[in-house]
Amino acid sequence: MISEADTVNRIQDLTTRSLRLWVKLGWVFPSLGPHGYVFEEIDIARIELIRQLKRDFAVSNDMVPIVLSLLDQIHGLRHELSSLARAVEAQHQDIQQDIIAMLNDNLDCNKE
Repeated sequence: MISEADTVNRIQDLTTRSLRLWVKLGWVFPSLGPHGYVFEEIDIARIELIRQLKRDFAVSNDMVPIVLSLLDQIHGLRHELSSLARAVEAQHQDIQQDIIAMLNDNLDCNKE
């Protein structure tokens, strides 16, 4: 767990005020430790993403939650697809081939 002060020191151009605002707005979800907020590595990655969105891409405060929500959905879908791929890999080769054939049929239908 990383303290609020260490988080601010770790991320370039991040201020305590901005970090607390992002927490208040629900963009970051730290835990509450005995001495204030504490952050995990996933929180640090999200904070760096928010900083990049705001600084490098000039994303407005109104748009940040939309972008974060879309990225969270993409992350969730990638996890689900990975789980599905593992489930397919665990099947007998005949079943795998049937699944691939069905997927190819669906892709062909979508092209038309």
